Amino acid sequence: MALKDLIKLTPTPASERPPGITCENFLRSEGRRCAHYLANGACALTSEFMCVEWLKVNGPDANQAFKPERRERPTRRS
Repeated sequence: MALKDLIKLTPTPASERPPGITCENFLRSEGRRCAHYLANGACALTSEFMCVEWLKVNGPDANQAFKPERRERPTRRS
């Protein structure tokens, strides 16, 4: 049995999470990322496939949330 299986870490309470973090499983680590964060936005938890916070910024709906709609410019007349 691995040591990480013996030590059950509890998620950071909502009142202690950094502003904007909505993931209920967020576990504060030494860096700015969650302790469960894996490369390319994956999550180490078996209940989650991708990191909730990563999907908010990089997911399929992120383009519409952060980038304004582009309008076509009228053609110039000479």
